Amino acid sequence: MKESSSYGHEFIEKLKNANDIVSVISKHIRLDKKGKNFWACCPFHNENAPSFCVNEYEQIYHCFGCGESGDVITFLRKYENLDFMDAVKVLADSAGMKLPKLKDDDQYLKTKKMKDRSLNILNLAKEFYKANLYKKEAKLAQDYIKNRSLSKNELDNFELGASLNYYDIVNKLKEKGFSDKELKESGVCEIGKNGKAYDFLSERLIFPIINAQNDCIGFSGRDLKNSGTMKYKNTSATLLFDKSKVVYGINLIKKHKQESQKLALNYIILVEGQFDVISMHKSGFKNTVACLGTAITKDHIRDLKRFTNAIVLCLDGDEAGQKATIRAIENLNSSDLTIKVVRLPDNLDPDDFIKKYGAKELQKLIDEAISPIQFRILFAKRKFSLNKADEKAKFIKDALKIIAELESQAEQEIYLKELKDITGISIDILRRDLRAEKKPLNFKEEKSVEEVPELDAKTRACQYIMASKLHHKDFARLPQNFISHINNPDYKKLLELIKAKEDKNEKFFMSSIFDEFDVENNKNIKALINFNFEIIENPQQYFNQCLWLIIENYLKFKKSLLSKQYSNERDAEKKTDILKEISIIDNKLKNKNLEEL
Repeated sequence: MKESSSYGHEFIEKLKNANDIVSVISKHIRLDKKGKNFWACCPFHNENAPSFCVNEYEQIYHCFGCGESGDVITFLRKYENLDFMDAVKVLADSAGMKLPKLKDDDQYLKTKKMKDRSLNILNLAKEFYKANLYKKEAKLAQDYIKNRSLSKNELDNFELGASLNYYDIVNKLKEKGFSDKELKESGVCEIGKNGKAYDFLSERLIFPIINAQNDCIGFSGRDLKNSGTMKYKNTSATLLFDKSKVVYGINLIKKHKQESQKLALNYIILVEGQFDVISMHKSGFKNTVACLGTAITKDHIRDLKRFTNAIVLCLDGDEAGQKATIRAIENLNSSDLTIKVVRLPDNLDPDDFIKKYGAKELQKLIDEAISPIQFRILFAKRKFSLNKADEKAKFIKDALKIIAELESQAEQEIYLKELKDITGISIDILRRDLRAEKKPLNFKEEKSVEEVPELDAKTRACQYIMASKLHHKDFARLPQNFISHINNPDYKKLLELIKAKEDKNEKFFMSSIFDEFDVENNKNIKALINFNFEIIENPQQYFNQCLWLIIENYLKFKKSLLSKQYSNERDAEKKTDILKEISIIDNKLKNKNLEEL
């Protein structure tokens, strides 16, 4: 079931008409008008020159760099990381439109109801925990906060709270009409051996996990008693919460970007823990986030790329933190983000460093942050004692393996000079050893042309006809029965939609295509939206040639069927009728007159 049909196509069309795509996108990125369209650097990939185009007339966007395209709903879904229904709700609220009742889709309605109930539970739990923090029973949490020198400002921004015992939150939420099962599904509680719900974050300092849309989707709790249990506990995986996808502080990053009115933040600082994030924000580093006790993933990277082109890793200075930095570098390598690494001294974490040396000194370290290659070389150096010949040799070999990964000879030279300074070995010797280290095939193999099959003439012709029709080219006029000439089901459906509009003297806007097709996963339709008309020298002449090619194929096919029918027919009168049909087809094939078809 296509998502748009859950609300009905008529409502979705009205919703999009009420939310001008230029106005909506302008709230998130800066658009500049050039000619008929609006342009920007694409928010979905890293680029320096604007290739992201917004067509106000058609109410669609398209990036000529990465190929992303869509309507106002698609943009909101991808930019804000929303599902379809949430994007529709945001636009409906913005336009002051009331959402209609969803059409029947039992599984979807069940899941949506569960999500809505869970969000309600989580929000109520967040407010309950926040109120707890100011009660006299929360002395442990209050003392911990004082020890961390947190002000009311940090408590409010990060909405910190406290759990006082195992059952207060359960009783409070059950009074609101929620069941034990719902409390478990939302991630607020666990079910004990006795079958009853309990607060698994009991007697902990509570960190609400807020997503980019400012929804509470889970919690993290910090042990206050040094009880020997896990220092931090997180909500279990739910419909809303997945630790591998959560960026702690992403809501404040979004707010910071909007307040600074920047297209992208200069960089985002990635630290290890919640308190590091809070401490950094308190000290003026508002562009700081953390992953929840997990290595950075593709989902984290995707979220971060919405706000910046550069990441500064500022993980703990101890051995575990350094290893985490290496893992982060490996995972970020293919992200197209610029990566820098801060080296914290004395095994300190960011919070400890700020307390000991101050925010200005940390800013100096950030300004002096080194490249991932430099960090990896220095990390490798820690394993060896360079005053021992055999260990120095092993270090050089490890360092050269790292440098050999660089494709640019100029970059290799930079790091060879650094290696020379560290080891005292002649750069000529290091160059020679590097050449020996590099593998014969140290390059990315280009994709074989065979991997992208060439379209046959009929497919190319059909694609051009459909693209011309979709993009409202003046010359894109089709014979009355042309739909019957099309075999591709996607193209056939699209033509039927366009014709239905034309029959009502209405225009088919390209934005409607996203209501009817899963464009992201439909190569046929995506190719039409992204069609490059500039490669066609004489568009109208080529259109007519394509049109004739399709019609000619159809007529020849029809003639072959009639010929077989003629051979099998025994009735003389019917044979005469078949010959007349064949004669008409022969005349059409001979005259090649599109006006008569």
